[in-house]
Amino acid sequence: MDLHLGLSGGGDLTTRLYRELREAVRDGRLRPGDRLPPTRELATQLELSRGTVATAYERLVAEGFLVARVGAGTYVADDVPQVGSRGRRRTGAVRPRRGWTATPSPVSSGEAAPYDFSVGVPDPALFPFDTWRRLVASELRAGANAPGRYADPAGLLGLREAVSRYVGVSRSVRCDPDDVVVTNGTQHALDLVSRVVLEP
Repeated sequence: MDLHLGLSGGGDLTTRLYRELREAVRDGRLRPGDRLPPTRELATQLELSRGTVATAYERLVAEGFLVARVGAGTYVADDVPQVGSRGRRRTGAVRPRRGWTATPSPVSSGEAAPYDFSVGVPDPALFPFDTWRRLVASELRAGANAPGRYADPAGLLGLREAVSRYVGVSRSVRCDPDDVVVTNGTQHALDLVSRVVLEP
């Protein structure tokens, strides 16, 4: 995975690179144990001298953010110095319309309603549990007591964690899995964005 780093801001190139790498470690884009690119490779990628990259790495090693392992490379330290909460994200100009600020109702509830008018949820009393257990006994878990329910509408949590991690490292974007919505494609994504930000 390519590491995306911006070298904007004041100071010499070594200081800018040091600051960018330190912030990537602080805000979680680079996690403990992650391997950084070799100095020669990163220098080529950023069009810097190898000495500039090596100096930035050495400074981060001295401050405890990185660990250099002889013959193995440079890694993010397991015990990164604590610096408080994550940095604030930049807010964009686009805001969702008022109708989308309400808290959504939970997918399922612990209490059974006297009359359930939920759309797309089959009646559990009509489900052939005996046949189901016989056919998929190896897959059935103890907690599977509500078949037919939809999963998280934002997408599989593991996939959203992987996407947020990827854009953090390769695109320098600060985001959590809760900031990611998995769609069926570009058209689905554009449809959702349009419904959120545009009035009919």
